[in-house]
Amino acid sequence: MSALTVRGIGFQPLKSCLYQQRPSIEASFEWLSGLIHTQTEQVLAKLSEEERSQIDRHFLCSTMVEMPFTTGDIAWSDVAEKLTALGPNNPDTYINAYECASWGYSLRHYLTYAKAEKKRFLLVSILDANLYDLTFWRYNENWHESGFGITTVLLEVTGEVSNELITQCALTHNSMAEFATVVRRTVTGRDNVCLALPFFPEHIQEMFNKLLAKQWRLPDLHHNWGHCFGSDPWLSILCHSLENPPLEEQKYMAASLALNGYFAMAEVRVNQDTHLILNEEASYE
Repeated sequence: MSALTVRGIGFQPLKSCLYQQRPSIEASFEWLSGLIHTQTEQVLAKLSEEERSQIDRHFLCSTMVEMPFTTGDIAWSDVAEKLTALGPNNPDTYINAYECASWGYSLRHYLTYAKAEKKRFLLVSILDANLYDLTFWRYNENWHESGFGITTVLLEVTGEVSNELITQCALTHNSMAEFATVVRRTVTGRDNVCLALPFFPEHIQEMFNKLLAKQWRLPDLHHNWGHCFGSDPWLSILCHSLENPPLEEQKYMAASLALNGYFAMAEVRVNQDTHLILNEEASYE
């Protein structure tokens, strides 16, 4: 039985072109901070005050939101200050070194170092927005159309986590095939675990169709959403659960692969009490 239960998933879609006229990065982050805060409150809505008090960390992960920090347009400390001012339980740590797989490494870090009395709940948000309106991020030959948004996941740790979480880096140049092979090996022998994989165009899906032919998978939603980076597996679980409300507990293997070869997998449980939120697409106005 998986020791990780999804208590809530929220997704805030963002338009590919966020602005009619691009504002300052500071103004952009002020707007994004508001969206992150609102969605965090939505995801936590069903938690009691006692449960909320057991949330120790909230990681903010990203693949593409790097330039604002590397160029010096804004500092993470400034963003964290804005988030703290909005209320409790907002992101306190930013991670993008592992790109799409950053959520898995955040989870591994938390489970390794969190105090025992604070190890019950974990919040992870994934932000990908084209803040500089770069063509590279709208379409790229590696994944074709991009999708943008904010995902917020609330996980409850209900037992000792052992083989439910895997974080690795590809050892070969063909990271996609290696990723699929590790996924197949990981779920072999696990009963009723459905794969939630990254969204990719058809020519990459063909590789998954070949290497994961016998595995139970959720549909690839690239044609609906584009490639949404680290959000893909969580958005996949969210959409499937909204269309097919769980009548009983269902196990999923959420899996993400980064362009730099890092990948992460987590076996999680979704049940009738999982809070599911799909917000309306937003743009800066």
